[in-house]
Amino acid sequence: MKQPGGQREEEIPWDLVDRCLLPLVFSHAFSVLLSTILGFLGIARLTLVSVFIPSIALTLALTLFYHTLKVSCAGKIVVVTGCESRIGYSIAKHLDDLGVTVLAGFSRNEESKPKLKEECSGRLQIFNLDISSQEHITEAVKLIYQNAPNGIWAIVNAASWTAFGEAEWVPMAAFKRMIDINLVGTVCFTSALLPLIRKTKGRIVNLTSIHGRIPTGPRAPLATVTSAISAFSDALRLSMAKWGVDVVVIEAGSTTTGAWYDRKDMLDEARNLWQNLSEEQKASYGENYFELKISSLREYQSQQEDLSALLRSIGDGVTRTFPLPRYTPVTRKEKIQALVAEYLPHSVYNIIYN
Repeated sequence: MKQPGGQREEEIPWDLVDRCLLPLVFSHAFSVLLSTILGFLGIARLTLVSVFIPSIALTLALTLFYHTLKVSCAGKIVVVTGCESRIGYSIAKHLDDLGVTVLAGFSRNEESKPKLKEECSGRLQIFNLDISSQEHITEAVKLIYQNAPNGIWAIVNAASWTAFGEAEWVPMAAFKRMIDINLVGTVCFTSALLPLIRKTKGRIVNLTSIHGRIPTGPRAPLATVTSAISAFSDALRLSMAKWGVDVVVIEAGSTTTGAWYDRKDMLDEARNLWQNLSEEQKASYGENYFELKISSLREYQSQQEDLSALLRSIGDGVTRTFPLPRYTPVTRKEKIQALVAEYLPHSVYNIIYN
């Protein structure tokens, strides 16, 4: 997201705001109810403010106390997928810095494997994992069971691949590859490791994009797969609650999402999509429209992109004693847009954003 001066708007971890919002609403409702009941019964005449101030002070104090509690990282084993990307690589390094034992899965990019080993502690271990291959998943799961027979604390699903373009532009082969990597691979790999996570009452952290909730035309494939992963996570959270296992969704913002993908390859692939369209489709959309949509993707993938908000959310999801079900390390504009999309009528969202 760019501001008028050409600088990107900062992405912010909204975890503290999200955690305190419900207690704030509860305290206000409690204050209104208590002051009304006491006044009606004639027991005491208290103003709303006189009840609200101590109520919100106590509620926020308890909330902040529970927010700051963390588990001990010593001896905790965390599996991270998709470490061949800049995001996955950074997550593995960040978790190693926090003191957990990281098992980092790479599907390619042999050059970054020794680099990660060199930058991290001796605890970190690397294994091969093509999340779209059932054979790779089976071998990786065997390796993890051998290295962690007493259970793993968490799995961070950071593997991702997507094509960019209008829904009509993207061939079914690209959609299938996205589903195999982002959804089917994540579901299969996570399901295979659930017995190990149940042993530790740990957590599952699924990394998605905010575009699952605020979809746009050129990001139709990305919105499709991220929405599916979020739905899977919500259902899995209900299933795992009986064992004390937390399921956390991290919704990255637009600029951070771009760090998953190589910019040149992404733009080249988008132009290939245009060349493969039928003449009727090209005439319907027009090349000017295509160039406009492609230029909107240039915000993606800068090797200098600041991932601190995302990494903080990942760290909180893994190490907080009481993690939030959803973290949104996004810009202010994206946060407001997501809230409008979720809580206001769709017609209102269309008037504002479409």
